[in-house]
Amino acid sequence: MLDFLDNLYIGAAIRTQMFIDSFKKDERGVSSIVATVLLILIVVLLAALFWGKISEWFSTTWEKIMGQSNTIG
Repeated sequence: MLDFLDNLYIGAAIRTQMFIDSFKKDERGVSSIVATVLLILIVVLLAALFWGKISEWFSTTWEKIMGQSNTIG
């Protein structure tokens, strides 16, 4: 009985290690991850570049919203 459990445990450990090794060598999703990181970087850099205009637009829009809030009702 113990031999069976030993073989079962060793087989599971070997299959797990083989899965981990094949997962490490798989490069199918690397290009999409790199593209996503680059797009996020571009968006952050553009937001930082145009922050003055963006914050001014948000401020004027918020003032318009708050200025008209008393007319409801």
